[in-house]
Amino acid sequence: MTTAQVGYTPVYRWVKQGLGDTHTTVVATVAWAVLCLLVAQRVTSAALARALPAEQAGSGRSCLRRVRRWWHGPALEQTTISPALIRLALTLWAEAQPIVALDTTRLGPWEVWLAGIVIAGRTLPIGWAVIPYPWPKGRFRATTLALIQQLQQAFPAGVRWTLVADRGFPSAMLFAQLRQGGTDFSVRLRLSDWVTVAGVYAMVAAHLAAGRLLDGQRTAAAMGRGRSAQPLVPGWVVVSTAVAPVPRHKHNPGTLRERAKRAKAHAQHRKHKQGRKTPPPSATAQRYAQTWVLFTTAPTSTQAVVEYAGRMSIEETYRDWHHHWAVRAAVVGLPTEAMVGRLIGVVCLAYTVQMHLGQRVGVDPMSQQRRAQWTVTDRISWFWCGHQLFTDPGYDWSGWLAQQWESLRQLGTTAPAPPVSETASPSALADAA
Repeated sequence: MTTAQVGYTPVYRWVKQGLGDTHTTVVATVAWAVLCLLVAQRVTSAALARALPAEQAGSGRSCLRRVRRWWHGPALEQTTISPALIRLALTLWAEAQPIVALDTTRLGPWEVWLAGIVIAGRTLPIGWAVIPYPWPKGRFRATTLALIQQLQQAFPAGVRWTLVADRGFPSAMLFAQLRQGGTDFSVRLRLSDWVTVAGVYAMVAAHLAAGRLLDGQRTAAAMGRGRSAQPLVPGWVVVSTAVAPVPRHKHNPGTLRERAKRAKAHAQHRKHKQGRKTPPPSATAQRYAQTWVLFTTAPTSTQAVVEYAGRMSIEETYRDWHHHWAVRAAVVGLPTEAMVGRLIGVVCLAYTVQMHLGQRVGVDPMSQQRRAQWTVTDRISWFWCGHQLFTDPGYDWSGWLAQQWESLRQLGTTAPAPPVSETASPSALADAA
């Protein structure tokens, strides 16, 4: 499919709805970037340049210059974009309280934060941030706190949400800000994190060894020391040693060989690191390598584990970005933090559109007939369905797409809709590929 078949005008109207009062020139630039990314399904300069329509493209050199200029200019204002992305994501949310996964990804000389609502085995982006790598001193925690504060302000009044994040994020300052904003959380702790359990202030590893924290139990605890830099935050600690089962469709010799190959590469990587600065994992770290220790506000240990398990969906989103859209290859060569932030903003907007379109393919009766021809297992994600809309060589989706843009634009201004009909169980959503 070409950009002419998709049409610039409907994409411009949708982008304009999300960017609000942003300058018209910026809106037009972002609209072209989103349109070309959807058509090309890659964010590299060469792919976007080839997607430009012939009547506006000019020579190949001028196309490349035009695409590279897209990442210049002012940053996309997230105080306007995040509320629109949240409203769009909540129209697909089928549960009582949305779960927001937070993680970072390394893109060459840049570290990118991504926060997104967990839906259908992926995360729909609602906020992002960028800093250089190696991290400037003090920037990691400050960036995390600023992003969380921005999301707390962006969520609609009355919508309570839960943050899930991995071991790199826990701090008393983070939990205090979450508590202050009325945000629930289930965040994994490191063995070296200090918490107060049963009146004893010690590292998580010491509590596990002493038996104060037990598998499957929810234990009252507190984070911090009651000082300004370490506020005292009450919560609960949940320990889980349950290992997630391998999906049924991966019980075959091929995936066993793939996992063995990855394990060997990981061991070689760790050995290389240990030869420089990183010491080998201790006996305690190896013993608790498969143990989740969560600091949470969840009312039960089961709910805390289920909430945190949703964090894994952000890894699938990163796979979509880097494997399908080549985001890492496109970002590595950008020289400034502002340019990286602008590109990531365009990727978040395009990813949201593609996920919504992919979901509609699964519920539209006429589209289901074509979707049934793509796979024999029906284990396909909304992102992959959206990818097929723009790359399907055997069917013209332009007419169907034209019918979707107006309703997509209206979704960004309305309240969240009732739960969608295509809702799978948590295990089925985790297995979606």
